[in-house]
Formats: sequence, C-alpha cells, structure tokens
Amino acid sequence: MRLQKKQRFTQEAVAAILAITFGFFLMCCSGDSSTLRVMAAASLSDAFHEIAEAFEHETGTRSTIYTAGSTTLATQLEEGAEADVIGLANEQTLERVITSGRVADNTLVQIFATNRMVIVTPKGNPASISSFKDLPDVLLAICAPAVPCGVLSYELAERKGVVLKPASEEPSVRSVRTKVELGEVDAGLIYITDTTMNMEVIRIQDSEDVFTRYPIAVLEPSKAEAEDFVAFVISDNGQSILKKHGFGVKYEN
Repeated sequence: MRLQKKQRFTQEAVAAILAITFGFFLMCCSGDSSTLRVMAAASLSDAFHEIAEAFEHETGTRSTIYTAGSTTLATQLEEGAEADVIGLANEQTLERVITSGRVADNTLVQIFATNRMVIVTPKGNPASISSFKDLPDVLLAICAPAVPCGVLSYELAERKGVVLKPASEEPSVRSVRTKVELGEVDAGLIYITDTTMNMEVIRIQDSEDVFTRYPIAVLEPSKAEAEDFVAFVISDNGQSILKKHGFGVKYEN
C-alpha cells in the first residue's frame, strides 16, 4: 500500500511538473519569433546557457534555452511544444521525438557529448558512504527509471550486483541534486557535471565504460539558424565549453 501511494504521488508530481513547465515554455518562447528556441536536458543547463551567449556573440542570433528532464522534454514535443533544436541526455529518449515526427527529415542526429555518474552526499558525508555497495543501506535519491540518469543508475547497479532501494525517484538530475544539497537524503546518484561545492563527491570504481551519450537534432518546423546552432555545439568552441563544464566531448565517445 505504501509503495502504491509513493508511485501515485510520483506520477501526480511528474504530471504537475509537465503541465507547469509546458505552459511556461509556451509563454516564454512564443512571443519573439526572431529568437532561436533550444530545448535541452537539465544537465546541460549551465553549459548551454554559456554556449548560447558565445553563439550570439559570434553570429548575432539570440537563443532561448529551456531545460528540463529529457523525458519531460520529449513529452512536451509529442504534445506540440514549439522549438527549433533539441539536445537530450540519451539516444533512447530522442528516438521518441523522432517517432513523433518532430525531428526534421533532412537533419543529421549527432552525438555531441558524454556524461558519467557519481555518488554524492551532503557535506561531511554523515552516512559514511564509501562505495556503490553502501547505497542499499542508506536513504537514497535517484532519477526515475524512465529518465536517462535513472537508466544509467540502474545500469550501474546491475553491473555492481547491487539492488537499489531509492527513497525518492526524481524527474531530473537537478531534482536529485537539490535533495542531496538540502540534506533530505543520505546520498544521490547524479552526473559528474552536476556536482557542486555544497556536497561530497564519491567516484564509482570500475565504471569507465558506463556512460550516456548526448544527441542533438534540428526540429520540424524550425528556423534556418537552427542548423547553425547545432554546428556551433559541435565546433571546437562549443566543445571547449562543454569540456569546461565536465562533459566528455564528441571526440571521446
């Protein structure tokens, strides 16, 4: 019964987030037809805002960056949200967007970055966590299984022979990070790019071959500058910004 209540609460919370963020995106992006509209996975937030500034400086084209969990973004596009470019945290979620007919027929889907998971705890590591095998015995927050960071979390658990028992499954990696920073959980699994000075970071041993690949594509319909934005992300300038924010760049796939 408690599990059912937890699952129902999670579904209702995700539905509420979808409704709010979808409405916000429509309000923000429908007013200025000259601005390029870019949807990006939550983990790309800081990097893509910097990329947008560099892109505007180089080309004169302004970009509005809207970020949320990859699954949320895919759902919004399926429901008719308007955007010019989509950058997601794994290829499986982009397949949903392709299936919905929203990716432009003449666009090339490209992998532009990679990311890996780490264990994070509140400052001081109060639960004394030292490895992945400690996670079943502590209060843990991870991304929901349908979210790319959740897919990677459970893949790591399978590799390690560990059964995760999360106290909280979140709609995005930023939501997991917030719970850790507030001390609401003993530990969380997040991307290495989302770590901050307000937490302890524990590397996951022997996990070098477990990572996620970030695809980017032009959407249909889109502005002509959309192809230019994608080219900038793939360029040396875009890749240097991504690398500065901790991403593995396209040459390291």
